[in-house]
Amino acid sequence: MNPKFIINYIKETYLMSKNNNITTWYINETLGKPKNLEEEDMGTTKYIPDPNPVENQQESIIYIYNTHQTEEYYINLLMEHDIVPSVMTSSYILREKLNARGLKSMVETTNIMDMLKNQNLNYASSYQVSRKLMEEAYNKNPTLTYFIDLHRDSIPYESSTLVLNKMTYAKALFVIGTDNPNYLQNKAFAEQISNQMNSHLEGISRGILEKGGENSNGIYNQDFNDKTILIEIGSSYNTIMEVTNTIEILAQSISEVIKGDS
Repeated sequence: MNPKFIINYIKETYLMSKNNNITTWYINETLGKPKNLEEEDMGTTKYIPDPNPVENQQESIIYIYNTHQTEEYYINLLMEHDIVPSVMTSSYILREKLNARGLKSMVETTNIMDMLKNQNLNYASSYQVSRKLMEEAYNKNPTLTYFIDLHRDSIPYESSTLVLNKMTYAKALFVIGTDNPNYLQNKAFAEQISNQMNSHLEGISRGILEKGGENSNGIYNQDFNDKTILIEIGSSYNTIMEVTNTIEILAQSISEVIKGDS
């Protein structure tokens, strides 16, 4: 993918959108504002509104959400505009790529940080809130079948990045909870996507990380159904361009796996 694509995408989507509310929000809330270190444990990145709401498809089959909406990526790529991209940015890009492949997808845009604060809940309760949003989305859209929670890791750049043919990619990692009845089914689904990604670009997926037992979540809302997975794309040191390069491969692989099941 041409590196200029993502730069133009960010500029056109976030800075030159016809939706004046979004443009105004970025000017007022994102540009040049310092981080509040006192809120570091609750996330410092601003909530990112949907840059293209019409992309949220009716009768969607894929639900993309971010339990930790404020996980951010490296910002130097966009220092010209001082934009802080986050995992919500990656969700909007993944939705676009999936919709373009004929897989109707939607992104959860409810502000989870606001819900935590309004309900006097701490950051550790984020999965409790995102679970409620999943249930509400499914009740409104019973066609939803696949649930993807996008995160990013915090490992060093050398561990989170793949360089191949003068292109850089943010490696993906699939996290599967072992303490829920859908463990094996969700693991199998994640393995299919991970293997498909590596078949296109060896090493772009770091594989499956199983978590469970004492002092671990072990569920990650994956008891919701047998097609609920958590994907970490890159780390805090990766740029949104590197993330987008990976999302191209991820979307292609998801499409191949889902269409192969149909």
